[in-house]
Amino acid sequence: MAHTDHGRQVGADIASTFVTKHLFRGNPRLLLGALPFAAAVVLLKVIVHALGAEWLDLSPLLAGAIAAEVFILGFLLAGTAGDFKEAERLPGEVAASLETIADECLITYDELKLPEAKTTLQQLIEISRSIRMWLMQDRGFDDVLSDIRALNGPFRVFAPAIQAGFTTRLKSEQAAIRKLVIRMDTMRRTSYVAAGYLIAEVTAFLLALILIFTDMEMLAPTLCLVGLIAYLLFYLVGLIRDLDNPFEYRNGKPGAADVNLEVLERNEDRLRALLGSLDAAPAAPAALGETTATT
Repeated sequence: MAHTDHGRQVGADIASTFVTKHLFRGNPRLLLGALPFAAAVVLLKVIVHALGAEWLDLSPLLAGAIAAEVFILGFLLAGTAGDFKEAERLPGEVAASLETIADECLITYDELKLPEAKTTLQQLIEISRSIRMWLMQDRGFDDVLSDIRALNGPFRVFAPAIQAGFTTRLKSEQAAIRKLVIRMDTMRRTSYVAAGYLIAEVTAFLLALILIFTDMEMLAPTLCLVGLIAYLLFYLVGLIRDLDNPFEYRNGKPGAADVNLEVLERNEDRLRALLGSLDAAPAAPAALGETTATT
């Protein structure tokens, strides 16, 4: 009877999926990015040890210096993490406002058959797409604002045909989308405590040099500890830098600490489905006039 490795491959795939989804989740870019710097520190430590150039004696103050650096990094991390949590909500709030405007368009189309309702749905799809493309490619911010402002035309037609409260709600949601987009742009272009970044990076570099030139006697455990400390410092500096701009998307791809934009992509799909479900033959304006006269 023939034997195959099919069962073994399925088991390996399940194990791999479990590891990537439950144990080591997230983008490994920062992990891999900090690795060369830590490896360079370890290599320099080996070279300095071989040359006998470790001219610094081990001091108990070294632990205090490392603790001070970790405190600075923790302060910066707490600040940038707060901004990142706010940034995570912004795409979802944009999608919610677009969905709200779409609901008003559906109601207007069902009751009055205004073709501008379909025009507005098409414009909402364009707004969602332009915001996502602007965030991914970092260009076209003025085009995004122009697309949002393009809702003024259909809303002007809606105003005399629907209740005043509906018009106010539409304009409020339009203003909310504009506010959220401008907030995203502000978060992309401002840094959190730039002076704090400078001292954290300079101190991390100086600590790496001190670790390299400090005589810690036994080489093997020294290399392990020096490599681990250097890796942790460089990783945290990179993480803070990445968190500071949650809408970076280098080369159009999300990084280790970039906000997920799938909510906007799914929003586009829903709006396209709604647009496709609308009646393709709106009622004539004359019929609307007759209905009004009858009423």
